[in-house]
Amino acid sequence: MKARLMALLPARALAFDVSVLFGGFGLQLLTQIGWLLLALRLLGPEGYGLFAALTAITVAVGCFAGWGADQLLIREVARDPSAMRRWVGHGLLAILATALPLGLALFLLLPLIEAGRIGMAALAFVLLADLCLARWANLAIAIYMAGGRSARQSAVTVIPGLLRLGAILLAGLIHVPLTIGAWAAWYAAATGLSAVICLALVVRDHGWPRLGWIPGLWGEGLAFAAETALQASVKDLDKPIVLQFLGAEAAGLYAAAFRIVDVVSLPIRALGYAVYARMFKLAAEDPAECRRLARRSLGMALAMGAAGGAGLLLFAWMLPLVFGAAYDALPWLVRLMAPMPALFGAFVIGADLLTAVGRQSHRLALVVVSLALTLGMCWVLTPLLGLEGAILARLGVQALTAALVWALALRRAAP
Repeated sequence: MKARLMALLPARALAFDVSVLFGGFGLQLLTQIGWLLLALRLLGPEGYGLFAALTAITVAVGCFAGWGADQLLIREVARDPSAMRRWVGHGLLAILATALPLGLALFLLLPLIEAGRIGMAALAFVLLADLCLARWANLAIAIYMAGGRSARQSAVTVIPGLLRLGAILLAGLIHVPLTIGAWAAWYAAATGLSAVICLALVVRDHGWPRLGWIPGLWGEGLAFAAETALQASVKDLDKPIVLQFLGAEAAGLYAAAFRIVDVVSLPIRALGYAVYARMFKLAAEDPAECRRLARRSLGMALAMGAAGGAGLLLFAWMLPLVFGAAYDALPWLVRLMAPMPALFGAFVIGADLLTAVGRQSHRLALVVVSLALTLGMCWVLTPLLGLEGAILARLGVQALTAALVWALALRRAAP
C-alpha cells in the first residue's frame, strides 16, 4: 500500500501543479482577451498591425537578452536548489549586459523598414520594454518554475498582462485617439512596473540575488537563447512579411487572428510550464519515466488543442460583434487557423522532451528548419494568395514540425 501511494504522489503533484497553473492561466486568458479587445478597438487594424509587426521583431531579438540565462537557471536550480540566488544574480546581469548592444543595434536598423517607422522615442520605449524590462519579469517566471512553486509561478505569469491591460485602459481614456507613440510609452511603463513587482516577490521569497558572473556556459546559453529566439521568430516574423506585402490593415487582421489563437492555446502553455522542470528532474533520474510523462502530456495537449480548435470554428462569427465592423474578415481567417492549437501542443511537448533528455541541438536544428520554411513559404504564398496564403504556409510548416519532433523523440526512445 505504501509503495502504491508513493507511486501516485508524482502524478498527484503534477495534477496539483497543472491545476494551479491553469487557474493562473485562466486569469491570464481574461487579461489577454481584455487587452486584445481594447488594443484592436483603440489602435484599429492599421495601428495594431504596425505594433504587432514591430514587437514580433523586438521580442524575437529580445530572446538573446540574457543569453539563455533563464533556461540555464531552470536546469541548474532543478539539480541544485541551493544555487538559486547565485543564478538569479547571474541572470539579472546577463540580461542587462546583452540588452544594451542589442537595443542599440535595433534602434539604428529598425527605422530602415516599415515596422520600425513609428518615431524614435516610441521605438526606444518598445526596445526598453522588450529587450530588458520584460526579460527581467520573465526571469522571475523561470525562478519559480525551477523552484517548483506553481502558485507563485502562476502569479508572476499573470502580472505583466494584468498591468498592460490596465495601461491600455488608462491610455485609451487619456489619449483620444490613442496613437502608437503614446501607447509605446504606456507599454514601457507597464512592463517596467511588472518587472519591479515580479523581482520584489523573488527577493521576498529567496532573498537578495548574489550578483556575479557564472563563466563557462556561453555555448549552452547561446543554444538555449537561439532556440527561444527561433521559436519566437517562427511564431511572429511572418507578420512583418504580411505588413510589407499587404499593408498595415491586412497585417492587423492577420495579427489579430493569431492573437486569438494564442489566447485559445493558453491552457496548453500552462501544461507545458507545469511539466517542463519536472521533465528535467525525471531525465536525470529515469529517462524512461521522463518519456512516459511526455507521452501522457501529449494526450492532454492534443485534447486541449482539439477543444480550442472546435471553439474557434463554432464561435468565430461573433468576433466582428466584439471588435467592430472593421474586423468583418476575421472569422474566416480564424476558422482557417482552427488546427493550430493541437499542432502547437504536439510540438511543444515533444520539443521539451528533446531538451530535457539533453538533445537541445536536435530541437534547435528542427526550429531552424521550421523558421526557414515559414519565412520562405510566407514570402512566396502571401503575394500570391493574400492572407490565406500566409495562413496555409504556417499550417503546413506547423504540421510538418510537429510530426518531425515526435519522430525524433520516438526514435531516440527506442533501446
